Amino acid sequence: MRKSLAALAASVGAVVALTACGPNYGPGPAGTVSDRSASYFKSGGWHYRLTVTTNDGRRQDFRVTRDDYKHCFRGSAYPSCTYR
Repeated sequence: MRKSLAALAASVGAVVALTACGPNYGPGPAGTVSDRSASYFKSGGWHYRLTVTTNDGRRQDFRVTRDDYKHCFRGSAYPSCTYR
């Protein structure tokens, strides 16, 4: 009984740790991706950013996850490029 409870607790702990570590950045504005950049900060790891030009011509730079960065290229429509 104790072994099964310990295994269950370890499984739940692993799932919580994996889901809690993923970054959750707010969505940027809808528009066309006009620039991408990836920067490495020694203590913080990789930081991915997209620049989007909205329909009214304004440019906005915001941080995204690695997966969003990999799927959104210059000229693609944001946020639809993130749903691949």
